[in-house]
Formats: sequence, structure tokens, C-alpha cells
Amino acid sequence: MGGRRKRRKQLLLRPKPKIPNTFECPRCGKVAITVEIKNGIAKIKCGNCGLEDQFEVPPIFDEANAYGKFIDRYFEGKIEIKESNVEEKEENETERESEEDNSGEVE
Repeated sequence: MGGRRKRRKQLLLRPKPKIPNTFECPRCGKVAITVEIKNGIAKIKCGNCGLEDQFEVPPIFDEANAYGKFIDRYFEGKIEIKESNVEEKEENETERESEEDNSGEVE
């Protein structure tokens, strides 16, 4: 006479979202940005194109917040973009080749 006993429903446990270790570079578009925070200074560098920056962050900032500040600084134009050594070497080699071609001509 008591009726059916109700079953207890199991709750689904969803995993907490994790902060990623690497981020997308605004310059080259690759997922190669690494963020290191030590002593209130964030060091951010792209492993692909060599874009890097260093700035102070509050102690409550984590890697995602530092990356957001880096993106803001990049689009504001506050980051000096240094060309990589590989590109400079290629430019110097092409200049030397063109100079050799010009010096070898007979006047």
C-alpha cells in the first residue's frame, strides 16, 4: 500500500574548465604563445614568430588575464615588433647578391 520507492538520481559531475597553457598569437595566428608570471612580471613570447613582451601585472592575475593584457597592448601598438634574425639574414644575403651582380657589370 505504500507505493513505489523513488530512486535517487545521480548528479552529473562536470569537470571544471582549465586555463590553457598556450594561446594564439595575434601576429602569426599560430597557437604558440607561452606566458610566464614571476614576481609580478609577465613574460610572454611566441615560439613561432618571436613576438615577445614583458610587463608588470597585479598579484591576482593568472596566465589568461596576462594574455588578455598582452592582446590589448598589441592592438594599441605599445609592443615593439622586432624582426627575427632569420629574416634579417635573408635580407642581407639578397642585398649582397644584388651588389655582386651590379659590380660585375662592364661599363
